[in-house]
Amino acid sequence: MELIAVITTLALIGLFLLYKHTLFTPAKSNKINIENFHEQIETALNLPRDSEEDWQNEPATESMLQEMADRGIWLDQKLTKGQAMNILGLFTPPDGRQVDILKHFNIPYSFKMNQTMAYYLIRELFKDPAKVSEWNNRPPTTTVRQGLLFMEGKLISGMTHVDAQRRLDKLGMERPEQYREWKQIDRLFLETNNPEVRAKYQVRKITWKRFFESYDAVKATGINPRAMSGEHIIEYTLRQDDSIVAHAKIREAMQPASS
Repeated sequence: MELIAVITTLALIGLFLLYKHTLFTPAKSNKINIENFHEQIETALNLPRDSEEDWQNEPATESMLQEMADRGIWLDQKLTKGQAMNILGLFTPPDGRQVDILKHFNIPYSFKMNQTMAYYLIRELFKDPAKVSEWNNRPPTTTVRQGLLFMEGKLISGMTHVDAQRRLDKLGMERPEQYREWKQIDRLFLETNNPEVRAKYQVRKITWKRFFESYDAVKATGINPRAMSGEHIIEYTLRQDDSIVAHAKIREAMQPASS
């Protein structure tokens, strides 16, 4: 077990150093250059897997391999599901829960951190029972509170985060269609407040209240939530209220000329 912990720590250090390097490497386009991820892919292949999760040792599915191929990744070896997920996670931002955990424990977070790195950082954090207890007994996160409000329109006072998450999961089982929409909303809110997207539009962080107003309006136009992006939300919000623009001079430039 100690050897596995050492290997995991070294692998995470490697991912972290590569991650820090990407923070100071200007992105010239949205297209992924696989050559830039060669070291991260090698690291992802060798990350230890949870022995209790047998599914990780099963062969990677065709859909996983196809998604890798679509990104230009072809490896001359048989992959397990765990390895494939680690590689694909290099190109996926952390989900809402991962972001909440990283922020709670004051882990330096950037929109350039990937899901694989976040997963293993969190796994290492939660090897400490005190941190697990701290996380489980804290108040519900804003994301979970918003999920409960969306699913049943109310909050129950005094709930811990674990209680609230269990209730949200239970509601998800009872109302799968509504829960699928909530997962899209969770994704969209993160996309809308992605620093890179906000920098593109020069806007402040969008609150949940304003987000839902714009989301409902965009949805009413007939756009399926699965097809929506954070940019849809920002563009609609800007058309309704330019006060979200971060700089006064930009707001002034957006105002129509007086006659």
